Amino acid sequence: MSLISANRDPAAFPEPTDYRPGDRGATQHLGFGHGPHYCLGAPLARIEIATVLRLLTTLYPNARLAEPAAPPAYTRSPITVGRQHLRVLLDPA
Repeated sequence: MSLISANRDPAAFPEPTDYRPGDRGATQHLGFGHGPHYCLGAPLARIEIATVLRLLTTLYPNARLAEPAAPPAYTRSPITVGRQHLRVLLDPA
């Protein structure tokens, strides 16, 4: 099994590189492991990311991608898949 292939099934995840809250069922996503290897900190991590996203969208409602047309650069790792960076312009309200 390869961890970098997790969550890449096009039948379950039509656009696996996009982050769309609410589109992916938590029971299908393997980001926090599965079964006896499920991350004990997953509930806290979910609360933390929800809090941060809510705060960022409240403080910076006009935030936008700095380079919307630029293709994303991904890490080259045999273990994980992720973006190297995501440049965002933060315009306060």
